[in-house]
Amino acid sequence: MKNSIISIGLFLLLFTATANASDELLAVVMDEQDAFKEGDCDKVESLMAEDITFYANSRKMSREQVGRFCRSIKRPFGAGRDSIEDTITPHRISETLGYTVRDFRWYDKNEKIVHEVVTKIWRKDADGWKMIHFQSTVMPEEDKKQKP
Repeated sequence: MKNSIISIGLFLLLFTATANASDELLAVVMDEQDAFKEGDCDKVESLMAEDITFYANSRKMSREQVGRFCRSIKRPFGAGRDSIEDTITPHRISETLGYTVRDFRWYDKNEKIVHEVVTKIWRKDADGWKMIHFQSTVMPEEDKKQKP
């Protein structure tokens, strides 16, 4: 009985630590997302590692290209409305490594629904969390329908 109580206690402690660590990672991601939406591209770049690999819908981009894109993109994005659905899920692998998956649907400038999934891998060092990999896949909703 005593061993069971200790095991449960250790599980709860580990679960709480993991949840807090995931919350920390999610806070960094939300900070990065807010900076991108607001056009604070210096902040966005400060959260990217120098050696980031970046693929936007299968197109490889350098850190500098991402910075230029951030500075030139029209805001508000798409049709200027909030996302229809938007879920960001953080996953901590270790104290210094984690990833997030964002799954969302939004309206493009032509009012068509677009489905996008973004995966980011994050590494924590002395300067905090830095994005080391970015991969997005964008697909118009109607492309998902089966053709006869």
